Amino acid sequence: MFRNRFKIYFIFFLLLEAVSSNASTPFVNLRQVAVAEKNLLSQEENQEKAQTLLNLSSWYHYNNKPETIERKSLYFAYKALALSKKIKYDEGIAESYFKLSVILQKAKDYQKAKICAKEAVKRYTALNMQNQLGESWVMYWSTSFLTGTSYEDRIPLLENAASAFRKSGNKEREGDCYKENGDVYLLLGNAPEAIGSLKKALVLYNSALKGRRLSDKIYGVYDLLGSCYLYMGDHKTAIQYGLKAAYLGEKLDKISLYLCTVYNRIGLAYSEFQDYKNAQKYYFKSLTLAEWHNNDQAIRELTYNYADILLKQNQTAHALSFLNSMRKRHPKLYLTPYPSLECLYVEIYIRMKQYDKAKYYAKPIKEKVKGLKDYNDIMVAYSTIVKLSLIQKNYFDADIYSLRYDSMAKKLNNKQYLANSKFLKYSIDSAQGNTASAMDNYRKYVEYSKNLYDENKTKQINQLNILYETEKRNKNIMQLKNNSVIQKNKLRNASVFNNLMIVITISLLIIVMLLYRVYRLKQRTNKILSEQQEEINTKNKKLQNLVVEKEWLLKEIHHRVKNNLHMVVGLLASQSEFLKNKEAVQAINDSQNRIQTMSLIHQKLYQSENLSMINMPSYIFELTEYLKDSFDIRKSILFVVDIDNFDLPLSHSIPIGLIFNEAITNSIKYAFPNNRTGKIIISLKAKEEHKITLIIHDNGIGLPPEFDPYNNPSLGINLMKGLSEDIKGQFNITSDNGTKITLEFIFDETTNFLELWEKH
Repeated sequence: MFRNRFKIYFIFFLLLEAVSSNASTPFVNLRQVAVAEKNLLSQEENQEKAQTLLNLSSWYHYNNKPETIERKSLYFAYKALALSKKIKYDEGIAESYFKLSVILQKAKDYQKAKICAKEAVKRYTALNMQNQLGESWVMYWSTSFLTGTSYEDRIPLLENAASAFRKSGNKEREGDCYKENGDVYLLLGNAPEAIGSLKKALVLYNSALKGRRLSDKIYGVYDLLGSCYLYMGDHKTAIQYGLKAAYLGEKLDKISLYLCTVYNRIGLAYSEFQDYKNAQKYYFKSLTLAEWHNNDQAIRELTYNYADILLKQNQTAHALSFLNSMRKRHPKLYLTPYPSLECLYVEIYIRMKQYDKAKYYAKPIKEKVKGLKDYNDIMVAYSTIVKLSLIQKNYFDADIYSLRYDSMAKKLNNKQYLANSKFLKYSIDSAQGNTASAMDNYRKYVEYSKNLYDENKTKQINQLNILYETEKRNKNIMQLKNNSVIQKNKLRNASVFNNLMIVITISLLIIVMLLYRVYRLKQRTNKILSEQQEEINTKNKKLQNLVVEKEWLLKEIHHRVKNNLHMVVGLLASQSEFLKNKEAVQAINDSQNRIQTMSLIHQKLYQSENLSMINMPSYIFELTEYLKDSFDIRKSILFVVDIDNFDLPLSHSIPIGLIFNEAITNSIKYAFPNNRTGKIIISLKAKEEHKITLIIHDNGIGLPPEFDPYNNPSLGINLMKGLSEDIKGQFNITSDNGTKITLEFIFDETTNFLELWEKH
């Protein structure tokens, strides 16, 4: 977001630093300038006159309007260059070329500016003036950027600048070069190199810390590091660096546009981490700043991000209200050639089952997508049209846009898009009753998704390994440099000592020999210790690899179990289409819900870091949403959920999920006949002494008078009773202004662990 805008800003910032050392002039006001110009006529042609010409050029460059640059500023710079060449004043020649490159770049004559910058590099190299050489390399890099040089070819230019600044001891400017190269590496997709370069910049800035200006640079480095780790899929580290950047940015300037970018990236990291509440919080902060700056591009992108995060939290009405309010405040948002906001409207009205309104917003999408160049926007637009067409049973449009989606996916060779394309075809075939084709496309979708998941994880692991090796190599290089300095000091001391030995007695020679012997013994000892440490490190690394491999295998097992259960659900759904017996269809639907209950467990396990525990609030909430969608009762039945935040193992979470599924399903099906409205209260509480209580209470018609919970042929009742016994719980079902199901059981992590151990 805003990347090009910030890129130009940072180039200007580097150039501002580059010319600041040459910007100072002895002139305070225009009167002094006029006197200096008058005296030029009588002044001798020497180095002093050349310097006066350069000072006049700087004055007009920094203290006058742009049109003056092409006249007096250039005039005096060229005069200084001609005079310096005439009197063979090498420093004047070098400074004149540098000054001309700055002026010509500001005048947008980039080719001539590049030629002058290259000459300045050549002259300052011959003069061995390292700081000025570094600034000249920066100018050469800048003009190369503006004349279209590739990212790869620009990296060595800043490396040369960094080398010159390092030799001159200018750590701040060296850090600037590493920071910019880190940004370039990130644009090239080389996150490990970007991180290495940015961390070098961070070390240099910290060692050259001089207050607010460097704090500003450090906070930019933190933001870029967050972007690098986000690119690599390390969301936790990305969030940590993003929050560091936000903390520094708020201290420096709470309303800067760049802070708007920082907040947006933090929101994106939280969204990828599936922490939607915090993502919403930072998107809102970013949107507030974008509106304060009246930046249309930022407002449009953040409007999309904020509405999208609301939809991810199933806050459909809130998302619609937000989009409508933004439309009133910023009408220009919908006059752009991008259909992203219209796509959101279509998604919202589909969820609200207001298909005529969804169709209204689909019309401009079809028009705008014709002129789009951004393939991401194109693919979102195509998939939105297909989704709406399927709901309206407009299979002609669905086929056309799914074919376009598939064609673009093949052209881009993007596996995520190829997987989505198969899912779209599966949806179309399912809607038209083409069962064989639907199952084939669904199988391909699962296969693409699995391969994509495996590829992404492999890529992330490889990049993390590269980063680890890079940091290890850098540490080794630093250690070698330190050892080299120590060795040089020792050699210097040895040389002095040898000179002293000439005039000292033989006894000092014996002392030197003893010292040398101790030195050799120390070297052998260090070598032995180093070998032992290397052996320990190797064993630790093997153990770490075994642990990681075990975790990956467990995640893969849960992933495959979840996929297999989804396949079973799909097969049951296909089978139900051929059944005419309502009881058989109902039995299949009930089986689908039960399988989905278990599938959700395995999905959560492979998506979480803890492979043995399930977070109950998240699980119950998602299961509730699934049952709402399955029975299409979002408006008729109100769900009141009150769940304590705790985790349960697989041995307890599956029985509780199945009991929950049976209880909610029975309430939905039997508690509210004739489409009555009602309420279902769901409570899961962890009380004292490890007691956990699950209550599902509806305000429906209640149980029939002849109902006997202990002698009932119902499969659902018997299933709930049997599952309760599995976890040693007390199950009870009563009529209390409706039907009330209560399950109480004891869960003690230590006791349960011992029981599992004894079973094994």
